[in-house]
Amino acid sequence: MTSDGDERRALDPLLERLDTYGLGRRQFAKLLAGSAVALGAAGALTAVGRRDNARGNAVAYTDGQFALLNWSSTGDYQVQWAKAYQDAARQLGYKSVVLDGKSDAAVQSNQFNQLLTQKTTAIFVGLNDAGALPTLAHDANDRGVLFQAAWNSPAWYTPWHSDADGDKYNTFLMPDEYVAVGKAVDVLAKRIGEEGTVVRVGGYYPSIDGCEVQRRLAVYDTLKKYPKIKFAGELHAKYDADLSQRAAASLLARYPDTVGIVAVNDDAATGVVAGIEAAGKVPGKDVFVVGANGSTAGIDRIVKGTQLVTTGNVPAYPSFVTLAQFHDRLRGWQPEPAERFYGWHAEIITRDNVQPFKARYVDGPIGESFDVRLLSRTEHPNDFDLQFDGYPVEDLETIWPEVPKPKGFQYPEVYLRAQRNGDFERIRELYQKHYRSPVLGPSPYGKRQT
Repeated sequence: MTSDGDERRALDPLLERLDTYGLGRRQFAKLLAGSAVALGAAGALTAVGRRDNARGNAVAYTDGQFALLNWSSTGDYQVQWAKAYQDAARQLGYKSVVLDGKSDAAVQSNQFNQLLTQKTTAIFVGLNDAGALPTLAHDANDRGVLFQAAWNSPAWYTPWHSDADGDKYNTFLMPDEYVAVGKAVDVLAKRIGEEGTVVRVGGYYPSIDGCEVQRRLAVYDTLKKYPKIKFAGELHAKYDADLSQRAAASLLARYPDTVGIVAVNDDAATGVVAGIEAAGKVPGKDVFVVGANGSTAGIDRIVKGTQLVTTGNVPAYPSFVTLAQFHDRLRGWQPEPAERFYGWHAEIITRDNVQPFKARYVDGPIGESFDVRLLSRTEHPNDFDLQFDGYPVEDLETIWPEVPKPKGFQYPEVYLRAQRNGDFERIRELYQKHYRSPVLGPSPYGKRQT
């Protein structure tokens, strides 16, 4: 047991870092209060600020569980990427566990800390509180657990920022949200004849999360191209279908001439469509709906005609990429610095191209939508196949557009060195050569099996 002074000295630097990246002291204290981990409180706090240098760069357990911290167990997206994670792990011979975060940051903090006390090899996270990411990356490094994150990151925090604590934070994954949502809004604008009232049902606001910021600004900026379209307003519904239904109903009551609603994702679009119908209007006729992600319900609605468009970034894909990378790390591979922020270009899905997308990603088994071994750089070092139009993220301004940098922010030297050396361009060209199986073509999994 350490003295109170020692505990405070261990905790204060962490609290300063949390303040920098958007998770405040009060919020962190709440997370700790809600945690039921076996570690004693004082010991846990002291451990937060300590790294066991004796471990070096070794993974603590090479034969442990591969865990997914899911936002929740509800919603199409969460269900699909969890199933993909389990299937990809099984195909590679690993034991997986998926934990339901119940849309609660404190629950996820508790789950993460429990995983660190167990025989855990790797953890993949989709966070309810993006501001927790620096702490989780630090603690994964501290315990020798491979770590990867997708979608949710506090403003201007990257995997390169974690390198002072170790090399376990592998890659951050996010598709081209700003570009893709902008293209989807263009589809809406054309469908409504480039005039009329449009509203939006968002996720969280204010948000330090690059995904939310990109999706919001994509709507604002794209609609500026159409002077006869009026963007009337938006409400935020936490990516929840029920809350999104209420938000849509409220917006339609306030703006009854609305002809288009942009939902933050397809799960929100589920609620938006229900809200339109509850208002006595016909989705796909009176009001056109935009979604995102290419989740099952969104694709089914596009076929039916009640949803106009979605961004097909495929919920299963981040799980397959992550399992392949964890597998490769255990076999001695590490991503180059220029590979540690990974993006991919979504397919814009409308009625014109929905059938091949549906056949592969909705009707077919999730575990066969991609080939995890072909994604692996150690299984297929010379002929790996990204199976999506992937790219290394170099311009961080595109991830956090119009978001001010935290006080004292500095670009990590390893990132700057990769820029100076031309590594991003070299990796970009490499990825272009290794996009071999088109997103709207047959799955390469079936080809490999035959």
